[in-house]
Amino acid sequence: MLNTLEAHVASGELQHFVDFTRKYQGSPDLRARADVEPRAVLSEHGIQVPPGQDVRIAANTAETYNFVMPPDPNAVLADEDLVAVSGGSTGPKTASCIISCIMSFS
Repeated sequence: MLNTLEAHVASGELQHFVDFTRKYQGSPDLRARADVEPRAVLSEHGIQVPPGQDVRIAANTAETYNFVMPPDPNAVLADEDLVAVSGGSTGPKTASCIISCIMSFS
């Protein structure tokens, strides 16, 4: 995991997640817009979601704790999905998981 984290830090991608998270937490307007058009809002903050993938932004509250599960290990993957994970993914999903963990426990 350290290599994945180092890759995100080196590319600047992890900083985009940190910056977006801080702005999201401090701006009710940004949160409202992110609920309606998450892909566009993330893109404006340097975070690209691969085409064809759904994106949802869910914030924990005093009443709701969002627990995001990893993909089903028994699911059948397409060849292009296998290629993406065969060497370890360093895409947006990995970075979001890393930053979510860091900010949840800090």
